[in-house]
Amino acid sequence: MRPPDITTEELIREIKQGLNLEENFRRLFDRSYGQTHRFFQRKGFSPEDSHELTQETFLSVYKGLNGFRQETTFENWLFSIAENIWRSELERRKARKRAARVISLDQEFAGGDEELFSLAARIADPAPDQLDRIIDKEKSLKLHEALRQLPEQMRRCTELRILHDLSYSEIAGLMEISINTVKGHLRTAKKELSERLKPYFGEIEL
Repeated sequence: MRPPDITTEELIREIKQGLNLEENFRRLFDRSYGQTHRFFQRKGFSPEDSHELTQETFLSVYKGLNGFRQETTFENWLFSIAENIWRSELERRKARKRAARVISLDQEFAGGDEELFSLAARIADPAPDQLDRIIDKEKSLKLHEALRQLPEQMRRCTELRILHDLSYSEIAGLMEISINTVKGHLRTAKKELSERLKPYFGEIEL
């Protein structure tokens, strides 16, 4: 029986070494399932869809764990995978809507190509504004640059709060620290980030 206080880093190391593979991955899954499931629910998915997307996330984790170099934290790597799956699911749903829209239009206007084109053009999604995309990219770069200047544990807390929208208790559970420590890190990070990023973001809420 494994000790209950084995760290996430130790679990990952043993999994990569092929030790107690099934048990260790199950423990890794159980440890992070709740936060990942809530991530998808906060994105607007139903509990059932969130469960399926969480399973898809951990399938990707399982396949990619041997290539995980631990240059970043496991939780950041995990949520980057979850975000990729979230974006992929949004694209799949948009594609299904577009396909349904084309079928509907074909049925309604099967005899008039010109009229079909006109209606399809009116309901098409507008292209994103290029200037807004450039501004958002610049803001994102400034944020990541400022985060890298924070002490490691403070940076991890702040990334989980800002980038992944986790609660204080979720951050404490993932990082295996107290909620008061999380709050203290975020108070200090808010002060430092506000000074550096106020021209770009205004008041920062953590």
